[in-house]
Amino acid sequence: MRQRNGIVLMMTLGFIAVITALILWSVSISKSRFDKVIAIDAENQFSIVFQDFTKLITKIDINSTDALTMFLSMDLPPLVEPKTKIGLGFHPASLMDKLNINYILYSLVEHETNTTNAYQDPYLRRPLEKFLAKFELSDPLTMIDFLLDTVDKDDIERAGFSEIATENFDFRQGKIYNFTHFKKIRDVYYQSTRDEKVFEINQKEFEKYFYFGEPKERLLLDCDSLEVDAAMGLIVEDEMFIAEDTDYCAEANNTAMKTLNKIYNISQFANKKKYLVKCILNLDTENDLREISFDYDVSAKRISNIDKNFQEQE
Repeated sequence: MRQRNGIVLMMTLGFIAVITALILWSVSISKSRFDKVIAIDAENQFSIVFQDFTKLITKIDINSTDALTMFLSMDLPPLVEPKTKIGLGFHPASLMDKLNINYILYSLVEHETNTTNAYQDPYLRRPLEKFLAKFELSDPLTMIDFLLDTVDKDDIERAGFSEIATENFDFRQGKIYNFTHFKKIRDVYYQSTRDEKVFEINQKEFEKYFYFGEPKERLLLDCDSLEVDAAMGLIVEDEMFIAEDTDYCAEANNTAMKTLNKIYNISQFANKKKYLVKCILNLDTENDLREISFDYDVSAKRISNIDKNFQEQE
C-alpha cells in the first residue's frame, strides 16, 4: 500500500507540473494575442485566456480513478508567467459528491402524474427536509413547496403565492441555474413568511450539499468521495449509523442501501460516463483580478454552465 501511495504521489506531482506548464504556456500565447489588439479591456483579456485554457484542458486524458484524483488535487494559486507578469490560477472540485437539486425537484413533480416511481418520494424529499432543518426554518414545508413550484407545470399553487414559475419567467424552464437564481426563491419565501432564518442559507453552505444540474439527469454520487457531513448525511435516514470510515462503494450494493443506490446511483468514476467537475479559473493582471466558473465533463471533455460574471458570493 505504501508503495502504491508513493507511486500515486509521484504521478500527482508530475501531473501538476504538466498542468503548471500548460497554464504558463496558455498565458504566454494569450499575451501574444493581447498585443495584437489595441487597448483591449480586461474582460476581453479574460475571454481570450479562458478560450485558450479550455482548449488545453480538453487535451488531458482522465480515464481512471487515479487520473481523476490527480486532476482534482490541482488547487493552484495564480501562477505568474515571467515575461507577461500575468497570473493564472485553477481550482477543480468534484460535483459528483453532491446532489443535483434540479433532478430531485423534477422527479418529485414528475411522480405526481406518473406514480410508478412515487415510492422514491420520501427518499427524494429527505435531503431537502434535512438540509432545511439545519437552519430551523419556521415553515420548511412551505419552502419545499416554493422549490417544487419552480418546476410545476400547472397553475395550482402548493402554498400561498408559491407558483413561482407562472410569476417569474426565469423559472419557466423548470431549472435553477445557480445560487443567484436560488436566492429569488429564498426571497419569495421570506416575503410570504417573514422568516429571516432563510437568509442563513448562503452559497457556501448550499453548495456543500447540492449542485445545479439538468432536471432529467441522474448522474452519480461518487462513492469514493462521499462524507457523512455532506450529501451522504442528507440521503440516509440517520447518519449516526454510518461510521466515518465506511466504505460507501462496498455498502452501495447492500440491501439497506438498495433504494438509495437506485435513486442516486452511488458508484465509482467510470471512463466514458458523465462526470462533472466544477472548475474555477482566476486571471490576475496588473490592474484586474477576475474569476470564471464552469462545469467540465471529464469523460466527454465538454464544458458547460459557464458563469462569465462569476456568481455573487455571500
